[in-house]
Amino acid sequence: MSEIIFEAGNNITLRIPKEHYEATLRFYRDILLLDVEEKPTDHPAGSLAAKVQFGNSTLWLNRMDETAQPDTWLQLRTNDITAALNYLQANGITSEDMQGAAPEGMHLIRDPAGNMLLLKAME
Repeated sequence: MSEIIFEAGNNITLRIPKEHYEATLRFYRDILLLDVEEKPTDHPAGSLAAKVQFGNSTLWLNRMDETAQPDTWLQLRTNDITAALNYLQANGITSEDMQGAAPEGMHLIRDPAGNMLLLKAME
């Protein structure tokens, strides 16, 4: 078996309650003057997303229609999803894949502080 590799991905997602979405969008677009592209999404829990160029990363502002609390998801990539999940489980970290929350082929895990990471295969 090859060595499991973990590396930070380029995507950060802010899941924003719908009542805070417009103000958050204006903050990044009109106050910080970052490049923002708003687009519809097909995610069942939200209908809008904005792509923000955030240095070398892409910051996604996702309007969540049914969410009351904001949530941050960090992208984490690995060279072997199955081996990575087994390794994480052996170290007390289990996948928290919620029904429909993670895109196909990706898995949700939390760090000990409760921050969400979206684990996906390296491309």
